[in-house]
Amino acid sequence: MNAKINDEPIRDYLQKLDRQNYFATTIFAVLATVSIFWSLFQIGDPKSLTLLSNIMYPLSSAIGASWAFTTAYRARRGPLRLERHYQLAWLLAGLGLLANCLGGIYFTIYFTYLQPTGVTDTVPSPGDIGFTLFYPLTFVALLIMPSAIHFRKRIALDSVITTLCILGVSWFFFISTVFMANKNAHESLYAFYVILSYPFWDMLLILAVLLLVRRRTEPVLRTSLIIFSIGILCQIWADTGYAYTQAIGTYYTGMIYIDPFWFIGFLMFGLAGLYQYSALAHRAYSEQTHPAQVALQRETELFRHGKELWRRNVLLQSILIYLPLAVLLILTIYSAMSDNSLHSDRTFFMVVLTAFVGILVAVRYLITTLENEVLLREREQKRQEAERLRFVGTELSNILELDALLERIVLIATSDLGFDASMLVLIDKDDHPLYAQSRLIIHAATSSSPESITWRLEDRNLPQHALLLENEKEVAWIAHNIELPREVEKWRQEQNIRTTLFVPITYQGKHLGSLGFSSRTDKHFSVHDTTLAKAYVEQIAPVIEHTRLYQITCEQEVFARSMANIAARLNAAAVEQSEIQKLICTEASIALRADYVLLYGTENGGKLIPLALYADNHVPPTTLRDWPPIYQNEYEAQILMELQPLLMQFNVPQYNKAPLAIPAFSSRSKIAGTYPAQSVSREIINGYPTSLLREKLIRCSVHSAIFAPLISSGDPIGLLILARSLPPGTHEKHALTSAELPQAQDFAEQAVVALTNAQLYQRQREANRRLQEVDQLKDQFMMTASHELRTPLTAVQGYIELMAQYDETLPAEKRKEFLQKARRSCDELVVLLGNVMDVSRLEMEAGIRPAHVESVSLIAMILSVLNLIEPQLTQEHREVYLDIPAQLKVRADEGQLRQVLVNVSVNALKYSNSPSPIAFTACTNFDHGRYVVISVSDRGLGIAPQYQEHLFQRFVRLERDINSPIRGSGLGLYISRRLIEAMEGRIWVESSGIPGEGSTFHIQLPMAD
Repeated sequence: MNAKINDEPIRDYLQKLDRQNYFATTIFAVLATVSIFWSLFQIGDPKSLTLLSNIMYPLSSAIGASWAFTTAYRARRGPLRLERHYQLAWLLAGLGLLANCLGGIYFTIYFTYLQPTGVTDTVPSPGDIGFTLFYPLTFVALLIMPSAIHFRKRIALDSVITTLCILGVSWFFFISTVFMANKNAHESLYAFYVILSYPFWDMLLILAVLLLVRRRTEPVLRTSLIIFSIGILCQIWADTGYAYTQAIGTYYTGMIYIDPFWFIGFLMFGLAGLYQYSALAHRAYSEQTHPAQVALQRETELFRHGKELWRRNVLLQSILIYLPLAVLLILTIYSAMSDNSLHSDRTFFMVVLTAFVGILVAVRYLITTLENEVLLREREQKRQEAERLRFVGTELSNILELDALLERIVLIATSDLGFDASMLVLIDKDDHPLYAQSRLIIHAATSSSPESITWRLEDRNLPQHALLLENEKEVAWIAHNIELPREVEKWRQEQNIRTTLFVPITYQGKHLGSLGFSSRTDKHFSVHDTTLAKAYVEQIAPVIEHTRLYQITCEQEVFARSMANIAARLNAAAVEQSEIQKLICTEASIALRADYVLLYGTENGGKLIPLALYADNHVPPTTLRDWPPIYQNEYEAQILMELQPLLMQFNVPQYNKAPLAIPAFSSRSKIAGTYPAQSVSREIINGYPTSLLREKLIRCSVHSAIFAPLISSGDPIGLLILARSLPPGTHEKHALTSAELPQAQDFAEQAVVALTNAQLYQRQREANRRLQEVDQLKDQFMMTASHELRTPLTAVQGYIELMAQYDETLPAEKRKEFLQKARRSCDELVVLLGNVMDVSRLEMEAGIRPAHVESVSLIAMILSVLNLIEPQLTQEHREVYLDIPAQLKVRADEGQLRQVLVNVSVNALKYSNSPSPIAFTACTNFDHGRYVVISVSDRGLGIAPQYQEHLFQRFVRLERDINSPIRGSGLGLYISRRLIEAMEGRIWVESSGIPGEGSTFHIQLPMAD
């Protein structure tokens, strides 16, 4: 029985009900005791006994009616609201008692005040109308009382057979006597039928009780209905006794064997209503306060007593049919054998009634046989369906991939279960506190197609979607205004689906979604179809949940394996930075099932450049050069300031959009912008222009991408980008959603550790390499210094020793010559030590800048350099070629530029044979700015290309020059390079390495205005 409790204080109300029931029981006991004792001991004269009986009859009916009306009012307005037919049942019971009360009032008034003198016959009278109305109203009230079994034809037939058998027994013993007595005594045919009708009305009440017993009332109603049945038995006893004693002339008003049973019966009718409502209220309160305990108690009672109760009911039904039938047959045979004439009234009625009952029994057996055949067919059909569902469950349990399982579920609903179409609606909700988002997955199939269709919707409000019904519901699409997604509504109209039965999919209290079974007709689904649909849903609910958990476990295992692979590489003895970058991209693609993984690194100036790339084999091939850099003014570069990965979603152009993948909303408000639907032209998004990277991703059919910043010690070191490609016709995968953001965060943290360790290893290896270079430079410096210093020192030492040994014999001119040569050797030592000091100063002051940068005339500078080297030019008979525009000026430090030009010019003279010429030229260069290029060319031995990149390093000399008479420290060009770079220029050499073609040194400096 369905009941609804409002918010009133139920405990106080139940106590109030109990007090009222105790008071009503007390009234019942007092009135019953008074009436019994008064009739038994006949207190007072016969007139007072008659008056008491005439007053008690309407009074007890009125009290019983008030109690019945109170129950009906409580069922409608009280804290416990009961069903409408329950309210109507007690309303009709109250009306029947009220009609009986009115009849009793009229009878009492008429018998006391209006009856003419000498008239003793009170039948018929208008009071009989009220007495008669009591029976059909009470019958209908009992008929609509709640029961466990619905009304069936066989139940009604069994009850009629039993009632007719009881009627035959009553006819044999009582009614026939009444019939014969009233037939001979009354001249009025109306009076005859009225007196004879009451025993037959009692049979109607017996029929109602039998119907109620056979329909198995709920246990909570049994006590109250037993009270009601006892009241009916009292009423039947009183009516039968009244009719019998009236017929034989022994009845008097207030008879102890008759009148008190009327009063008790009427009071018990109303008292049953009070106790019934109280019992229902107590049960509802228990269910509300202790639902689990009540449910467990019911299951235990059903398990323990279910079979026993079934056996008792079968035994009781058999007794109620066969025992009265046997008694009726015995009495009929006895009546026929004892009466002299077969056509006597009693025997004739018994024979006719027995024959009619026999016909009803035959009809009952025919109906039972047909019902058994139908039951056997239904049982066989259920067995086959159960077997089929068992096979279906086994088949579905073997499918371990979720999408394949969902497709198979909707296909089975149409192919094996016989529905026109099916629609599976599942909710995939992500409860992460930062990235809460839900995804609605819809699979649909029809009986006319062997393939299913899939839609995926993403939104925060999808859990409240109209298709996610938590209760079973049959939807007629014409009558119900349920808004469907555009694609789903189009599919429904194309398939002409008119009715759908939605059955919720629930597993262990968790609502997973709904499965809709559709029909192309407007007919309601039958009980069989509904039962089959429910059984199928019960089969698939655990399979869906277990497969989902298995898939999640597999994904977590893949993710953990990828994390372990990176962690294992961290423990390796040596990890190349490029190798770990490629590994991060590869493992990220496996862990998050991404088709594209890009690793960007930071560069001076804030620009991000691609360092590593992974592209799946199923997507178009691409290289690292195909992906553009990310500039500081682009939105993607600002993601480096975030602490968690962000999900950026795109509206892919229509020509590149998969029809079944529907990107809808962003997971965070910061990425709420959408992108053009028909083009990828540059426009402003969230205050930033659309980047080349986003355009590239859209062209690759990417609907969404995860941007994971790589943060180390609070500083960004890179950006990891993950994306999935969804070209048209892709159904087996979906775009990245916020559900993958926590995994991306975990992977990014591990990737940061891997990159940091790789960078540390790279720095350590670079430091070792530089230490090795320093050792090599030290050895080279020692070798060069020992060679270059030994020559002038030897010369100085030799000349000093000669002068000391032959000082007295040396002529003055010779002594002067020795001193000059010793002085030149000392000058060479000073120059060599000066170069070493310059190198030391440049290394210690890494950020050295020119002391005074100004506009310098290039032609004047070249002429000053030529004046310095003019003695050597004259001595070696060299020719000098000049091609310097007079107006050219450069921005430089005049002293440092002269030092560089002198160094380059001296090298040109030193490494070329006399009298080969040297040339000075200059020109402008506007390719990447406004510059002047100064070139110094010679016709010497040249420099091989493999040595040119090392020529401007410290202590570097060509192997051919180390053992040659040409002396040098290997520091001049290094110093020149550092000085030129300090003036924002650069220096390089061009040479074929062929002797005689020489070399050309170029010096590029900014042009002065």
